[in-house]
Amino acid sequence: MSCDRDAGYGDNGIKITGLSVELGGRAILSGVSFDAAPGSFLYVIGRNGAGKSTLLKCVAGVTGGYKGELLVGGQEVSSLSARDRARRVAYVPQGSPGDVPYTVSDFIEMSRYPWRGIASEADDRRAVSGAMELTGITAFAGRRISSLSGGERQKAMIASAIAQGSGIILMDEPTTYLDYAHQVETINLMARVNREHGVTMLVVTHDVNLAMGFSCKIVAMSGGRVEWTGPPSGLLEPGWLNRIFGVQFDRYSSGRDGELPVLVPERAAL
Repeated sequence: MSCDRDAGYGDNGIKITGLSVELGGRAILSGVSFDAAPGSFLYVIGRNGAGKSTLLKCVAGVTGGYKGELLVGGQEVSSLSARDRARRVAYVPQGSPGDVPYTVSDFIEMSRYPWRGIASEADDRRAVSGAMELTGITAFAGRRISSLSGGERQKAMIASAIAQGSGIILMDEPTTYLDYAHQVETINLMARVNREHGVTMLVVTHDVNLAMGFSCKIVAMSGGRVEWTGPPSGLLEPGWLNRIFGVQFDRYSSGRDGELPVLVPERAAL
């Protein structure tokens, strides 16, 4: 992952200032502010209902009607057309594509729609084949999405986001429902895309160990607000994890120099 990029908001940076959202008369996000430098890797953590998914949907342009400033690549999200927004931001929601009647290659090829009329057919083919090769699913090109396992479908969704050619990729709980082997594979793939292609990654997760081990910066949310933001090691300061998740954590060290401890929620007395 890339943690040493210069701060800025052109190209594929993100800048959020005072972001607030109300749905059904209820405040979902309240005054959220943080930034992601171009090419950085950020995790957003917090409990259920903290506003994490709504935050991603705002950045992706799926949820509108927000108040505040939300810049992607230096442009206000609400001012962009759907195609312009898709050229800047790719969004991988929770879950899988389900029973869609498409082959893997057809599904990934659809992500090239923002570039129709701009990119050549050869460019589109290279983007699709390159994304499938990078994610290791070339052999599945002719298979129906519905025939894939959960881990394979997740790879197809990530491949679709890569082929889209956006400088920012948003991922909502990308390792949910995956076994440990597929979790590690998915995390390493995301890190590789960030490292080799300079893509800014903004990822939502409940897994604090995942966030601490694979991010440049963590944004911790609670009740629709940013409770804490900073480098992963800062979460180890007393009180923060309890405040964010509502539980105490035990710490276990791997014994490796410079490696952050593994955090495990304390067991309740039986």
